[in-house]
Amino acid sequence: MKIQLKLLIIVVLILTLGNFNVYSQRDAKNKSNPPHKTVVAKKQNRWVKRVAYHPGWAPRRVYYHRWVYFPKHNFYWDNVKQVYIYRSGLKWVAVATLPKSYVNVDLEKEKSVELTDVDDFTETVYDKNDEHIKTLKVEE
Repeated sequence: MKIQLKLLIIVVLILTLGNFNVYSQRDAKNKSNPPHKTVVAKKQNRWVKRVAYHPGWAPRRVYYHRWVYFPKHNFYWDNVKQVYIYRSGLKWVAVATLPKSYVNVDLEKEKSVELTDVDDFTETVYDKNDEHIKTLKVEE
């Protein structure tokens, strides 16, 4: 009975310590490359804290809002979830990597429009896509 109890305690300890190691590595990995950082910026003659996003496809650019729209290609980038949202047939699809049809496009050089504060709280900004197409046309 004592041997079984000792074995049970050892197994529980091994499983518990093994899980802590996995979680600590995951947290360290996520903290080393956060999708955004808080910066102090001047806005209307006063200093405020704002969230600044540096997407992986444009590390030198700074965005202060959640949604970025690419009017030439008609798709969105979500700075919070770090996904591309584009139309595939009748549905909108969210993917972490750039769709195959846009692989050769250099997004850093493409015209992009940062959407407004109002859109920051919207999960489905693409519902306004018809409006975005009309108002945010590409000048060629």
